[in-house]
Amino acid sequence: MQDEAALERVARELCEDAAAENVIYTEIRFAPLLHTEMGLKPRDVVGAVLSGMHEAEAEHPIRARLILTALKQESTERSMEVAQLAAQFAGKGVVAFDLAGPERLYPPVLHRAAIDFVHAAGVHLTLHAGEACCPEQIREAVDLGTERIGHGVHLFEDPTTEARVRDLRIPLEICPTSNLQTSSTIADYADHPLKRYLDLGIPISINTDNRLMSQTDLTREYEAIVRAFSLRRDDVRRILRDAAAAAFCEDAEKHALAERIDAAFAA
Repeated sequence: MQDEAALERVARELCEDAAAENVIYTEIRFAPLLHTEMGLKPRDVVGAVLSGMHEAEAEHPIRARLILTALKQESTERSMEVAQLAAQFAGKGVVAFDLAGPERLYPPVLHRAAIDFVHAAGVHLTLHAGEACCPEQIREAVDLGTERIGHGVHLFEDPTTEARVRDLRIPLEICPTSNLQTSSTIADYADHPLKRYLDLGIPISINTDNRLMSQTDLTREYEAIVRAFSLRRDDVRRILRDAAAAAFCEDAEKHALAERIDAAFAA
């Protein structure tokens, strides 16, 4: 995915696949600087992905937004470049900035300058933290003002931060299959702490992470957790409603999403 045509096609087909599952709103995150190895400028990378998303939106009943990811293990100059890119495309389809990558040795505070920049620019912030280890990074992400937490699997290991996340109602972006593959503490879907978080009143959303790497889609993710935890219809509706409330879109669009969810469950 090192040219505009490929990026546009992948983005379009990703949205088409999601729409085929009855996904009505999606936020796609990717690291744009990984697509510049053959000379593409970062702004052209983002432009191509947005173009593919808009093509899909024109043909299918889905709305898509973009989250730009910087990598924790890379330089602060690189993360600032992504932050500036997010600000440049804010209001044009890009809604947030993210930090991802290895946790050990790379706490998010290393990239405070980029985080401060997106706060000042009015760009939303979500941070990967506590995915395969390191609950202290969840605490740090909250201190840095994150609006959502990517994964947050190991939150339960820090009860003080867990209570803080609950009280602040910071949503956890849970990826069940991916978490099963990457966490040494989860041997089965039923081992995932997502039910604990749900019972505590912490908002969660269900996500695929990398569909290709995990060989999954959103339908399979919901089927897995419904089976593992005997979730009721109202549980699934609540997860979807919390996901809509956590979306990085305008309030009017959140309200419309919630109405569509309620209508689907009433049918």
